[in-house]
Amino acid sequence: MQDDRAAFEAQLRTVLNHLYSPAILCASPLVKRLALEQERNPAAALQRAILTAIDSLRPQIDAPFGSRAWRLYQILRRRYTEQLPQNQVALDLGLSTRQLQREEQVAREELAAHLWAIYRLDHQDKSAEAHAPEPANPPSMPTRQQELDHLRESAPAAVIQLGAFIAELIETVAPLATAVQVSVSAAIADPIPPIAVQLPLLRQALLDILTAAIQQGPGGTVQIQVTTGSEQLAIQIEGSGDGERPARLADEPAEQLAMAAELVNLCNGRLETQSGPARRFCATVRLPVMEQATVLVIDDNADTQQLLRRYLAGSRYRFAGAQDGQQGLALAQELAPQAIVLDVMMPAEDGWTILGRLREHPQTRQIPVIVCTILSQEGLARVLGAAHFLRKPVGRAQLLRALDQATSGFTGSGVS
Repeated sequence: MQDDRAAFEAQLRTVLNHLYSPAILCASPLVKRLALEQERNPAAALQRAILTAIDSLRPQIDAPFGSRAWRLYQILRRRYTEQLPQNQVALDLGLSTRQLQREEQVAREELAAHLWAIYRLDHQDKSAEAHAPEPANPPSMPTRQQELDHLRESAPAAVIQLGAFIAELIETVAPLATAVQVSVSAAIADPIPPIAVQLPLLRQALLDILTAAIQQGPGGTVQIQVTTGSEQLAIQIEGSGDGERPARLADEPAEQLAMAAELVNLCNGRLETQSGPARRFCATVRLPVMEQATVLVIDDNADTQQLLRRYLAGSRYRFAGAQDGQQGLALAQELAPQAIVLDVMMPAEDGWTILGRLREHPQTRQIPVIVCTILSQEGLARVLGAAHFLRKPVGRAQLLRALDQATSGFTGSGVS
């Protein structure tokens, strides 16, 4: 039993690390262990089961936010649901990388124990393995739209190195390509300008497109080509097959491409497909080239300035700082930033007054202002013209999400 549990935890870790990789999910032993092999799309069913299990570990509302239960849940969500790298999650949670690795191990063990319990894996009839009993209170599976909404809201835009990103995608689909005797290669123009996208969305979109291209039949080829222009970048995926599409590949390319188109739209891009000769496939993803946006942070606290500078590093936002209101007003007129992050608790001058002056001045009135404070004053901030409100302490993902919303003309009223 102990060896079986260890094997289960190892299988779960593999799935968590490739939660948006259909080829790896479909081949996972967890599909059978969780009795998902009869599902129309076993890979998607396994993904939903894991995401639902992670969400079910969210602590109750009365649990202290700084408690270990919250920390373990945040680790699971950020590392696996959002697929953020360890160094970024460690930074957001105020942990060293080594501390995060230890806590991540504990979080995975808790998730494994939860799945083991709700699917009653210790009581499975291993001779039949026909179907795992339903949990006593099975969690409801999210709809596709709910999953898309969740990904859009939880994954802020990040700058990616496209060459390494595509190499990782090719490695991910390699088992599927090998199984149907298809070769996958890439040709990338140099240099590639940076792009800022919601990484889980683009990864899943390109995986769906690659999978559809690979499924054109055995003995074929899939070529990925990246070209750039002054305003946009194009990722073209072209495939050809020499034989019949294997029957065991159950996913329909049309369904995969429809989902990919939705995901690309959420990345502010578009998907174009072209018809061609029989057994040929061509799809192009067009994405806007990143334009760095200046963010002016007006805050008298040097530690907060340094923290927000670190949060903006590696994103599409360029940091500029002002340590008092007068300097902030001057820099706002000089730099014309795309957004301003304003603390209202400054000793020299009331931040609310600064907000009012920013809204009144003709050179700054159109710049979205995000009020970031320890005060619970969202209503006042909104009335005085703030585009968004953040309650300190604030994490990197919260800040980047607020900036994405503010700079894209977002007019919602939720507190982050």
